[in-house]
Amino acid sequence: MMEGVRRGYTLLVLYVMKTIERLGTELALGILEEAAEEQGVLIADEMRRTLPEGLTPLETGAEVYGRFMADAGSEVSVHKKDGASVTFLIRRCPFYEAFLDVGVDCGYFLNGLCNNLTLPSIQATLKQFDPRLRVESVLTRRAAEEFCLERVVLSEA
Repeated sequence: MMEGVRRGYTLLVLYVMKTIERLGTELALGILEEAAEEQGVLIADEMRRTLPEGLTPLETGAEVYGRFMADAGSEVSVHKKDGASVTFLIRRCPFYEAFLDVGVDCGYFLNGLCNNLTLPSIQATLKQFDPRLRVESVLTRRAAEEFCLERVVLSEA
């Protein structure tokens, strides 16, 4: 299954790259953000049916993030947890592998790609549960044998 998921993301990344070439970065990423917002509503509606009751907003955010990434084909686990945030360790990631498939092999570019292509979809989903929930990249892998760290936080504002 991982191979099929990776191939799907590879197609998406190639499509976004071609769209950026034709429309420009700002317009293409704006359209992607609109699509991510719509996807966030759909995913949240689906997840609401199976989330445990009685979770705090941060616990809900962590559960949603973990499910989102696992459903996407990632190997994800809790790395660190405190009252203000939950940090996840991501080892195997089909998003990362899709970026490699299209020739993006440097952590310098990958961080920007993750922030523009994958995190907006997760953020849009989290927002459906609580607008104060945020996902942020803490560490982006630079090589296949490394890992990423991403944190879910409940902001005060």
